[in-house]
Amino acid sequence: MAANSPTLNDAEKARWMRRLDRATAAHEKTRRTLDELVADARQAGVTLTLIADHTPYSREWARTIASRIASERQAGDAVGE
Repeated sequence: MAANSPTLNDAEKARWMRRLDRATAAHEKTRRTLDELVADARQAGVTLTLIADHTPYSREWARTIASRIASERQAGDAVGE
């Protein structure tokens, strides 16, 4: 039988939600930076295997991320023309 979660008052819940929101925002920012570096590395010729060895991504995820970032950049360039 699973233990019940402790009961939090509204102020405690709000404090935890603020902490989670800050951590999520920081994570999203650093993940975007990593994704862009993966795309840059692929464009420079770094292999998917090497990227996978140095990031938390599998080769397939690295390929997908690099492709998505390249498409986003290309779409952004087309809009700026």
